[in-house]
Amino acid sequence: MRRGLLRWDEDELPLGVLDERALRLRGAMEKDGLDAFIVYTNLVRPSAVSYLTGFTPYWSEGLLLVPRDAAPVFATALSKRVATWIRSVSPGGEIVNAPQPGMALGARLATDPSVRRVGVLELDDLPSGSYDDLTTAAPSCEFVDATRVFAEVRRGADPAEVALLARADAIAVAALDHVEETNVSDAGALAGAVEKHARLAGAEEAYIAVAPDLAADRRMIRATPALTLGDLFAVRASIAYKGHWVRRTRTFAANTAARDVIRRADAWFANLIASLAAGTPLAQHIAARVQELPQARLVSWMAESCIGSYPLQVVAGTRSQAGYEPAERDFLVLSIEFAMAGQPWLGAAPAIVGVGL
Repeated sequence: MRRGLLRWDEDELPLGVLDERALRLRGAMEKDGLDAFIVYTNLVRPSAVSYLTGFTPYWSEGLLLVPRDAAPVFATALSKRVATWIRSVSPGGEIVNAPQPGMALGARLATDPSVRRVGVLELDDLPSGSYDDLTTAAPSCEFVDATRVFAEVRRGADPAEVALLARADAIAVAALDHVEETNVSDAGALAGAVEKHARLAGAEEAYIAVAPDLAADRRMIRATPALTLGDLFAVRASIAYKGHWVRRTRTFAANTAARDVIRRADAWFANLIASLAAGTPLAQHIAARVQELPQARLVSWMAESCIGSYPLQVVAGTRSQAGYEPAERDFLVLSIEFAMAGQPWLGAAPAIVGVGL
């Protein structure tokens, strides 16, 4: 079933979009004096390779080489019998099957005397085996960290990315809407029902977490059936569709008074997400908007985006990057926690700055 979900669909991700992304990266490489670019991928770090190729490698690690003036080369330790499937979900570039992907790509670099400076996404997190293989096979190359270069390339979602994120978000919204239709009393059964709904709707991955009793603990956990739901609880759904991840969190209540507070908070949050604008410090924008909610006290906030190999990583929050300003068409997941009328409220939702989802 997963292979069917992961197939490349030209209507959703045209080959021209992948070509344009590679072109943007090459332009950034030229400005930074890079002759080639290396991206690592594995189960939990698939996003950069997926962005450039459309391929999400669930079963193995691999390395993508983006040369300065040639098609990308994806090297993986997966056997050749899997190459046909990889080609079906990664329409562009060359696929190399090798027991040591770093050696294979390093040998490519070594054959081109014009390649001297090679950028590596998240160099400090590159597995030592891959680094050793690259440097052994291409001893004349200088490998430098180019995380900042790639992060700038990733800013500003293109129309294809916006559409795929919107599809992932629609799955997350529908799955959380399903919470109020379930008739369960424990967190594990609730998480299972939400995940089932998301996967049947087309989610490749669905990670569901629950804060079973917000009056006692606001931390999200991967729940087991032994945890009883309290009168006030929250559910978080992290959903992937065709390699595009979103996250949504909603708060739920058993009694009418608490539900009224949640409805007001939800409406405020939807307006906040829709009002995100480029060029305004995010911390300043959130603080100003909280003033619109009577009896509300901001506890914490966090903004995540996809700017590297991880699907979602923190770009700003209560304790970091206070001056962070989003740019037009930046993709963000904004998570907020505040206390309102004496009760906690947790929410998270994705946004494309200046565009919406």
